[in-house]
Amino acid sequence: MKHSNLNRALLGLTLAAASALAQAGVLGFDQRADFNAAGHIAINSNFDDFGRGYHFPGSDFSRGDVTYMSDENLVVGAGTAMSVGKLRPVMSNEYWSPLVAQVNDAAHYSMLGFDAAVTAGLVDITIETNQGSYAYRGINLPNGAAGFGFKGFVATGVGEYFIGFRIDSQGTGYLAGVTDVALGRVSAVPEPGGAAMLLAGLGLVGWLRRRAGGNPCTA
Repeated sequence: MKHSNLNRALLGLTLAAASALAQAGVLGFDQRADFNAAGHIAINSNFDDFGRGYHFPGSDFSRGDVTYMSDENLVVGAGTAMSVGKLRPVMSNEYWSPLVAQVNDAAHYSMLGFDAAVTAGLVDITIETNQGSYAYRGINLPNGAAGFGFKGFVATGVGEYFIGFRIDSQGTGYLAGVTDVALGRVSAVPEPGGAAMLLAGLGLVGWLRRRAGGNPCTA
């Protein structure tokens, strides 16, 4: 059949490009400005109103479309022995680890970010979406006394959105905390990696068509 090999090649490229744009996944950001530029931030919640000292907001405490579900929700402010709350109050866990949170899945947020700190050691961050679970292990964060480390995540799969996250500290007595928890939705454009693959595929399609035009193929 005339041009059958070319048609099969074009079909394969089309399917590969579609798969690249639809594949579930999460992009990570270390700078809030870059994260914000990926879409629209709908909510940015913090715990500044709790003030100094230790506070226990209760189990399943909700704020900014996030429900904190640690064993013992604890807000740590300035004036305590814990460095994570020295600059600003942070949400943490009285039982040290993990810090567990659930995101309102009905809102379909495809952007999630927060400022985080840990008193000492490394942390593991686990991000949950409706399409998968993503683990970031051995993350180095500031201790909160001088600042925080930003961690942002953008869901890349078609229809993918965040449903929760957790932070595990890697040592007995090491306390992690978060504040300025941002939720939003990405702009309706292809992710850079998928777009690059699609453009490369289209370029190859053009080359194959030109080649076929000069050298007709037959089965």
